[in-house]
Amino acid sequence: MNRNMNKRGITTLMMILEIIIILISAALIFSMASKFASSETTNKIVIADDIKMMVDTLIGTPGEATVQYPGNVSQYTFILSSGSITVFIKGEGEHQKIIRYFSLPEGYQAFGTLEDRDRLCLAKEKKKIVLQECLITAAAEEMPEK
Repeated sequence: MNRNMNKRGITTLMMILEIIIILISAALIFSMASKFASSETTNKIVIADDIKMMVDTLIGTPGEATVQYPGNVSQYTFILSSGSITVFIKGEGEHQKIIRYFSLPEGYQAFGTLEDRDRLCLAKEKKKIVLQECLITAAAEEMPEK
């Protein structure tokens, strides 16, 4: 009878230890995931993907158009070429740069760089996509209010 009680006690103790280990593991995984989700790498990936989609949208838009990225991008540097968009923070190593590749239709070009500017715009002029600072927004912000 005493041996039977010990086996039940050990089984219960093992179950409690397993539950504790699972809870600790889940907490560590959640902590790591939340740190990654708020990291600069994630922000650069999202911005690079957004710009890639903006380029695709401009190519499909008839006529000339300008679109502004809806966030402050002052801490990032951007390089747009006819085959990719590169996003990084000045001074970072090559392995921390985020590059997204895309294909342009024949005859189209994409180019431009931007560094230390709050606002980013992509402008379509005939068959050229130009990455630049948003000039209209920058001029409007400098005008004094009446």
